[in-house]
Amino acid sequence: MEQKTSLDNRLVSIDALRGLAMFLILAIDIGGAPIFQTFTKLWGEPFATAVSKQFSYSFTEGLRLCFIAMPMFLFVVGLVIPLSLRNRRLEMDTKTIYLHIVRRSVILFLLGLIAGGHLLSFKFANMPVYNNVLEYISIGYLVCSILVLHTTSLVQCVLTGALLMVYWALFVFIPVPGWQGERFSGQMNLAIYIDNVVLGPFHRQGSWQVVATIPFVANMLLGVLMGHILFGNRKKEDKAKVLLICGLLMLIAGSIWGYSFPIIRSLWTSSFVLVTCGLTTILLAAFFLLIDVLGYAKWALFFTVFGVNSIAVYMMAHMFDFRLIGNIFVGGASGLCSPNVQAFIQAMAAMMVMWLIMYYMYRKKTFIKI
Repeated sequence: MEQKTSLDNRLVSIDALRGLAMFLILAIDIGGAPIFQTFTKLWGEPFATAVSKQFSYSFTEGLRLCFIAMPMFLFVVGLVIPLSLRNRRLEMDTKTIYLHIVRRSVILFLLGLIAGGHLLSFKFANMPVYNNVLEYISIGYLVCSILVLHTTSLVQCVLTGALLMVYWALFVFIPVPGWQGERFSGQMNLAIYIDNVVLGPFHRQGSWQVVATIPFVANMLLGVLMGHILFGNRKKEDKAKVLLICGLLMLIAGSIWGYSFPIIRSLWTSSFVLVTCGLTTILLAAFFLLIDVLGYAKWALFFTVFGVNSIAVYMMAHMFDFRLIGNIFVGGASGLCSPNVQAFIQAMAAMMVMWLIMYYMYRKKTFIKI
């Protein structure tokens, strides 16, 4: 899976956007680098308490900072599918392309089991299945790739809308057996009920992912549709304008829909998909304009380094606590500080260790491909 390749002909804005999503994931809860949480505590407990919900994945309506990274990551995977398959069609026959798609999907699912289900612990009795972003990506990538190979962008657009509407209809018209409470309750809802039935002992308590495969695919398809724009024949400036307009339209549509189908990350509701993909598309337009059109790329190096090896750093962060490595360098000095300052220094050190490893790979042009 390890490959050396060139950065030539890459849109750096895509790598930077992917890297931003990965940085948010790392800085919130994995790899031993909770930068955001430790930073807020530097300003006193009242401030830390007031903003702590921005880093909590608890069941709630509305948006939080921690809610944006995963849909952004899914979106960017879909974004590059049109170009990737276009290039493969020039080099491979259809059978070989299908084998690549299936192989990549299986590997991603297995990596998701390792990261989220702890497959390598070999404790299978109650191992969580289908509860990690890599597993969602594996299914979405398989479906979206087949659609890109065999359908037009118009069909993909209609299907995206249909998937979002179907998911809404399931919650509105199908009651949960034995449940008399709110249909969007965090205690029980259609998504939790289906997870319990389908996954049985192989699910986390309160999990909601099985039926949410529908909006996961729609989330990635929105990335595919924006990819058609980004890799189309328009002038670069026009692409940025169209992306901005599409992002604003998604954001507005999702916000309006949210009044009847609440924006809930824990259910991955259709309104949540539109709002987060709208925000991601607006960011994409800004990154593309600044980096690939105007040429201001240096500021994005920090994110780009994470973005070109996102799967590698994601898996590393799940398997190792980089705070332990960072403490080799800062443990003594940070011990002289107050507990809150010490925690922040250690989180920063852990992040920098991960970044420096990725930077070394970046400089060597070594990218982990699946």
